Amino acid sequence: MQRKKVLTAAWVIGSIVVALVLGWLILRNVSWSGMMSALSRVSWDVLVPAAAAVIVSTFLQAIRWKLMLPGESISTARLFFVRNAGLGINNLMVAKGILGDASELAMLTKADKIDGGKVMASLFMTRALDFVITTLFVFIGFLVVPQLSVFKPVIIPGLVIIAVIFLFILFAKKVGRFPLLNRVKALKSSLHAFAFLRDRQPSFWLSMSLTVLAWILLGTAAWIVAQAMGIQLSLWTMSIILVGVTLFSGAIPSGPSSVGTYELATVYMLGLFSVDRSSALTFALLVHALVILPPTIMGIPMISKEWKTYRQLTAQAGAFLTLLFLQRRRKPSISLR
Repeated sequence: MQRKKVLTAAWVIGSIVVALVLGWLILRNVSWSGMMSALSRVSWDVLVPAAAAVIVSTFLQAIRWKLMLPGESISTARLFFVRNAGLGINNLMVAKGILGDASELAMLTKADKIDGGKVMASLFMTRALDFVITTLFVFIGFLVVPQLSVFKPVIIPGLVIIAVIFLFILFAKKVGRFPLLNRVKALKSSLHAFAFLRDRQPSFWLSMSLTVLAWILLGTAAWIVAQAMGIQLSLWTMSIILVGVTLFSGAIPSGPSSVGTYELATVYMLGLFSVDRSSALTFALLVHALVILPPTIMGIPMISKEWKTYRQLTAQAGAFLTLLFLQRRRKPSISLR
């Protein structure tokens, strides 16, 4: 337990240090008057449709999630607020992604009585689709936008991973025959869920389309802000930039909401298109706020309703993950109901 606390403290301190260093790198050679001038060009009538695009994007993710839970009576609206709660936790905590997914798992298994293996499979599939689509976005951007050639080193590994994911989907039933893989309940459920999507192509392609549209809507929110600030980039280019920034900021350790990392990546990428640092930083701050504030604000009531304290949340989520991944031979039919 003591070692765990030390590692957690080291991770938190390291993330804060990284955020401070990145913040210092960003603020170098930035004109404050230039930032104020860029900010003055953005009005509320611009931010409202941009925020609406972010909210609709999240709702499309909820619709996609509903497709991943066939046979369950849970509503899309419920999944929408659960998803916002998970995103809100990710935005507020240092351990990005882990606690958000764990809290979504805990909510659906405890409150909605959905089998934990099925929820884990749905979460795994949604993350897999997000990874496939975002990597394709960057790959296409690499082909059609010369400024993005700097991403060449990550394109080939990404395509290899995409190929593995699609092979996994195509041969999910055959892979599931291996006893060793079937001992992990979450993986076994994922194999069955992949097979379900593969055998029902309309659901699979609808899920893919919803994923593409959700990311394009996020790009639209960024494009609206960029147009208001006089940053003349196409909607497609802005969507690719947003995807690239999201992938980068989510891949390395950073503070809550990827503060510092997100801004540095945005300033760097916009610099490839000759956007000055002051305007780029102002744009990064506004778009970052648009991406994190709506889901966090809508998710907080859900979190406070279902858990009274943060310790209760992590304890419940950790217990569910333990049940899923540490399935014992003598108890092959563990249920989270």
